Amino acid sequence: MASKNVSKSIGNRLLAALTEKEVGHLLDALMTTVSLEALDPIFSQLSENTQETIRQILTTSQTTESSDSSGSSPMSLAKLSQAWTQLWQDWDAIIWEASKEDGDYIQQEAHWEPPYFDDSSFSDNLDDIAEKMYPLIQTAVEHQFDPDQGFIPALLEAESDISAGMLEWIEIVDGIYLGHHTTQCLLLWEWLTTQETGGDAFQFIETIQQFESTSSHISLDDHTLIDFLCDLSQPARQCILNELTTAKKTAPWKQLLGNAHSAWHMFYREAINELAPERYLDNLRTTIAQRWTDGLPVIEDLLAQKNYQESLEVIEETVASRLSANYRRDTGWTPESALLVRLSIGYHDQSAYCEPEKKLLNLFQQTAQALGQVERANALKIQQIAFDSCFDWQTMFQAFSEIPVAEKTHQAWCQSWCQYVIQRATPSSDFIFHKPRPKGPGWIHWLVESIADTEKGPSWFQTQITQWLKNLPDNRAALGGEYDRLRLLTKDIQAVQGPKQPSCKTFNDIVVRIRELSAPDDASRQAYLKKFAPDDLWEQVMHYWQTYLHHFVPDPKSAQKSDYTQHAAWMAALKEIAPPTYKRLLAQWHTDHIRRSNLWKAMAQRGLD
Repeated sequence: MASKNVSKSIGNRLLAALTEKEVGHLLDALMTTVSLEALDPIFSQLSENTQETIRQILTTSQTTESSDSSGSSPMSLAKLSQAWTQLWQDWDAIIWEASKEDGDYIQQEAHWEPPYFDDSSFSDNLDDIAEKMYPLIQTAVEHQFDPDQGFIPALLEAESDISAGMLEWIEIVDGIYLGHHTTQCLLLWEWLTTQETGGDAFQFIETIQQFESTSSHISLDDHTLIDFLCDLSQPARQCILNELTTAKKTAPWKQLLGNAHSAWHMFYREAINELAPERYLDNLRTTIAQRWTDGLPVIEDLLAQKNYQESLEVIEETVASRLSANYRRDTGWTPESALLVRLSIGYHDQSAYCEPEKKLLNLFQQTAQALGQVERANALKIQQIAFDSCFDWQTMFQAFSEIPVAEKTHQAWCQSWCQYVIQRATPSSDFIFHKPRPKGPGWIHWLVESIADTEKGPSWFQTQITQWLKNLPDNRAALGGEYDRLRLLTKDIQAVQGPKQPSCKTFNDIVVRIRELSAPDDASRQAYLKKFAPDDLWEQVMHYWQTYLHHFVPDPKSAQKSDYTQHAAWMAALKEIAPPTYKRLLAQWHTDHIRRSNLWKAMAQRGLD
């Protein structure tokens, strides 16, 4: 006994006196001078796990370097327990910092803005610790490193401490969304401890659900939860499915499984698909109102059964759900009333992601054909073409003219399509900031109408646009929404003219602002404009700008904080297209604004006299 105490004392003294590197060199020297057999009497005084760990290291000493680099070097239970304890200390340090009223997780963007809790950084930092914890969890549970410390009580305590430490005007506004690794650790810990205590898989998910309902701010990572449940053994998944099927009509599972976007519902539907496929489509039918794509496989199945009437009913449910997904209430939509592409995509270009919509229309067309609804089937054919070629004017006009539908339907489509392409060609800022919209039809309407109505043709369009240009007001305020129509026409006619017209770079950048006017149908629209426009349309448009642009130049009196950048920019544009008018306005400015030194500095920076 005395020899053990002496040995222990020497070991502690060596650890205190030497660096880890020096202790390593000492052990290397000892191990290379003593055979493994000679060490057996010494090893016998150690615990079995310690002996096993040392023997693994010694017998693979020739590959120690590669083992270290891969992170797979053996560790004793005592060392693993030490690492586990240290990781929890690191975890607690993060919680402690988060619970301080002036801690690192209390952020403030500017002194006039209220402080807030940085839940994202907090969650990320916990996740970094959890990533290191995860490989140790199995061993920690099996050997009860810290039987009283689990992730659920630790997180609930953290939530309480953080809330208690905050000043009363600071709140956790967006909640605390746990990362992948933290969620994974919590799930694995609870799954292993449930098994240790003889519980089943349903008791496990009840524990997880109770944590979610108890926590005020903390949420698990949904994808990690779904993946974890789907990776459980088949008997475990079957147990969960059986119990959920029984419990789905009672709280809390009724609400959780009734929400098509919850992680619990997503797992439930996957479990049904795998373990009870005969119930899968019936389950999808119940969630069409929440997730419209759930209707597609149901419709396909009904078509396969030749149950066309019920297929039509599900199609109507699915269409209504799709429109409500865009916050629309177009419950009266029919294939004959308007183009679905306009109602589905809206202003932003999402046509590349519309395969489900096209599939729905195709299934709708098959159903209509089977029910003998010939005109509706034709209407649905055009609806599908619109999803693929909405911004190809030639294809759309060809479809409108070649596919037989009632005149009322034809007119409704033309109007719907025309409104959509005009909306897409109009600068988005007008819709976002509610700028004045032009009243009545504009030149794109006239262009579409002249193409669609062969009796009108190019001559009618030329008359309309020429008269419009003559009647335009001479200043920006009076133009209202017509200003953007004029900008778009100016851009398009330049594209049509190509290199014929002189370069107007500054004018295009400052006045026309061409970069704001990009639309998916640019090339197609401009091709028709080239065919239908009067030969002198470029001259007419530029005559307007050359005559009236000086009225658009901002008055230096309106400058904010002596910033004349825009005033100088507009003067540069005026000089580019109307030099004589520029000289007259410049002379007037020299008289009226000679004392505005910052104005003349801005002019000089533009290279203006």
